[in-house]
Amino acid sequence: MVTHAEHAHVGEAVATTGSTIYEGDRLSTDEGGILRIKFPALTLQLNAQTTLTIGNRESPEGNLEVQLASGTLVFSAALTGNIVVAANDAFIRPAASAATMAHIRVVNLKELRIYAQRGALEFSYHGESEVIPEGAAYRVLLDPSEKEAAVLESEPAYKKTADMHYKFLFIGIGIAAGVAVPVLIHDLESPDKPGPASPQLAKKP
Repeated sequence: MVTHAEHAHVGEAVATTGSTIYEGDRLSTDEGGILRIKFPALTLQLNAQTTLTIGNRESPEGNLEVQLASGTLVFSAALTGNIVVAANDAFIRPAASAATMAHIRVVNLKELRIYAQRGALEFSYHGESEVIPEGAAYRVLLDPSEKEAAVLESEPAYKKTADMHYKFLFIGIGIAAGVAVPVLIHDLESPDKPGPASPQLAKKP
C-alpha cells in the first residue's frame, strides 16, 4: 500500500496515499517527487526521478523482486523481510536475515551507487558476488574496461578502496561531497535501532 506520495505515479495514474500496489505495477516519480510503499516487513521509498517495477514472490525464499530502471531506491527490511533488487543485471539483497536498510542508485547502464546503511548486503553480477558490509558505500562499475582497471590500480588513492573483479569494480566512496540521497529516516527506521546518518553519494562530475 502507498503510505506517502508526491509527484508520483502508478502506471499512468497519479499515486495517492492508500493506493494498492500489485505485481507488475510500474512506479515512477517526477522531479522533486517521492513515493513510499509499505509491504509486510518491508518499506520501499522511491526518491525523485526514479522508475521501478514490482516483481513477484514466486522464488522459494518468498523474496519480493523489484526492477530498478533509474533513479534511487531506499529499502528498509525487517528481520523477516526478503527483497531482491535488480538493477542493470546486478542483484542486491540483504546478506543475512537481519534488519537491513540500503540505498541503491542507478547512475547509468555501467554504474551503480550502493550504500549499506544498516546490515550487510550481497551484491551479485553475472556469476560473481561480493558482500557489502554495514556502513560501506561504493561506486560500482559494471564490466569495466582494461583501461579503467589499469587507471585504478595506478592511483594510490584507490589502492585500499577498490576491490577488483573480472566483471565489476567496487570503489569505496565513503562520505563524499555532492548530491545527498534524500530519505525520511524516521519513517524507515525501526524505533529500537536507529541507523547511522546517510552519506552523500556524489554524482559524477
